[in-house]
Amino acid sequence: MVEIKNISLKYGNDEILNNLSLSINKGECVLLTGKSGSGKSSLVNSINGLSTRYDKAEIKGDIVVDGKNVKDLELHEISSIISTVFQNPKTYFFNVNTTLELLFYLENIGLTREEMDKRMNEMLEIFPIKKLLNRDIFMLSGGEKQILCIAACYIAGTKIIVMDEPSSNLDKESIDVLGNMLKILKEKGISIIVAEHRIYYLMDIVDRVFLMENGKIKKTYCRDEFLKLSKKELNALGVRNKELTELEVPFVSGDGEFQIKKLNYKFAGMDKSLNLNNLSFKFGKIYGIIGSNGNGKSTFLRCLIGVDKKSKEEIYLKTGKISKKDRLKNSSLVMQDVNHQLFTDEVLKELSLGVKNFDEKRAEIILKDLGLYEFKEKHPMSLSGGQKQRVAIASVLCKDSKLIYFDEPTSGMDYSNMMKISKLIKKYKREDKIIFIVSHDIEFLNEVADEVYELRK
Repeated sequence: MVEIKNISLKYGNDEILNNLSLSINKGECVLLTGKSGSGKSSLVNSINGLSTRYDKAEIKGDIVVDGKNVKDLELHEISSIISTVFQNPKTYFFNVNTTLELLFYLENIGLTREEMDKRMNEMLEIFPIKKLLNRDIFMLSGGEKQILCIAACYIAGTKIIVMDEPSSNLDKESIDVLGNMLKILKEKGISIIVAEHRIYYLMDIVDRVFLMENGKIKKTYCRDEFLKLSKKELNALGVRNKELTELEVPFVSGDGEFQIKKLNYKFAGMDKSLNLNNLSFKFGKIYGIIGSNGNGKSTFLRCLIGVDKKSKEEIYLKTGKISKKDRLKNSSLVMQDVNHQLFTDEVLKELSLGVKNFDEKRAEIILKDLGLYEFKEKHPMSLSGGQKQRVAIASVLCKDSKLIYFDEPTSGMDYSNMMKISKLIKKYKREDKIIFIVSHDIEFLNEVADEVYELRK
């Protein structure tokens, strides 16, 4: 179904894939894993044709899908064979309305209304996503957008689906939906290629695992071989736990100097609001913010920071009420989509942006701690998704804010770099700071958080 023969890929002078070969059978589910920057996303985007047609990469070798060489096909011809779930779901959408987005591809290939309705109804019988229909895509959470992308790939009816970190922004319930979907796709004879760090949900359905390193396949495991690897062996390879991790961190308790007397936010166009009362956080602590997709975790952060004008809140810092303006002045944020906060043409410049009395030596230490020092003169947008995430984290740690917020800082992050980030955040914990981390990554929260607060519906 997919035959990759001696592929080498370059972006400018940077070689990302080096003489890589592998084959994937019809109906087979394979996992591409390994450290961030090992070439997983580049391999995915070589299979779907985007690396050369969109990213202007130079490629040598052959990729044959369904008996056809990718380099001989137009993008619209490739899309009739291969569907893609991107790491950043925002790059996927063409419509504002969710239902229209699901039907967009079907309309473009000329299906009748009857056939479109049939595919939609079949999809809804399998995936419980009716709550996502006829919604404004801009009002969805990151996890809900990812589920919508996956549903759109399923409804397209292609023979091959490639996925780049599909679980990165999903809660456990949504990951369960994703796992069930992949089982059904496999039963239907569809070939599935998943580049992923969070791997536990794939262990029941994966056939083979390709461990990537420096643009090559370092080792290939059949499912039984991979399942025999211990947690210690996996972590040494930079791979996450193959079993579901349970939360070990205690929930928020007691009083603190950062007090939310009340916080109210009404979601536009929805019968839903965020209402919190008498919640306190202590300086010198790291707090994990958990909860299901769509519960308002990212909105909660925006309200705390003071950037959302529609929110109404009474928040006190130590003894006095603190305004939106003053909260914003004292806050730093790593966004869920870090592409929105990378502005310069060089990593080291990114860390200095907006920082008074920038300490270059301290910045270089942070880059070394995050495994980014060798990229300090690179353009941030030329880096992998995980590397971009670490650049954004480094830039926040170079600031001297009292209130620091992270929104899914380890999405798409391998085990080694997740541990680097957890150690670095703990290293920069101070008695005059509070750190808030929105995350579905329980492995990460167990390592970094002092307490967690669960945002419920």
